[in-house]
Amino acid sequence: MKKLITMLLLITLSVSGLANAVADEAGAINALNSKWDVAINKGDTRQLVSLYTDNAVMMPPSSEILTDQNAIKNYWDALRAVGIDVYAINTVDLRINGDTAYQTVLWEATRNAADGNVIQFDGNMSNVLERQKDGTWKIKLQSWN
Repeated sequence: MKKLITMLLLITLSVSGLANAVADEAGAINALNSKWDVAINKGDTRQLVSLYTDNAVMMPPSSEILTDQNAIKNYWDALRAVGIDVYAINTVDLRINGDTAYQTVLWEATRNAADGNVIQFDGNMSNVLERQKDGTWKIKLQSWN
């Protein structure tokens, strides 16, 4: 009986430790999301692009596929230039598998058009995130509608 109780206690501690590790990783990814929101809303596209891996791929709703940080920066700069100045993402699902995380988010954005009209946009986004050597997470692949 003592062996059974000891084994159950060890299993409980292992599961608890795993749950804490997953919560820590989710917290680190939520911090990345917050940095992303702040950078895009400040118009700091240099900071924004630093949240993507060097070889990131971004697939916006258009037919273009952006495959380097300079192209990604230019894309976000162009959106700012047409008045999109408020953007937010909210995680719906997050799955972590080793050094890769799969994230589904809902996004919303506001465009303040030159004619004074305010236009609301929203949709969903998929991100594949990659854990970096320093333990932080960066966006490796991003696609949305």
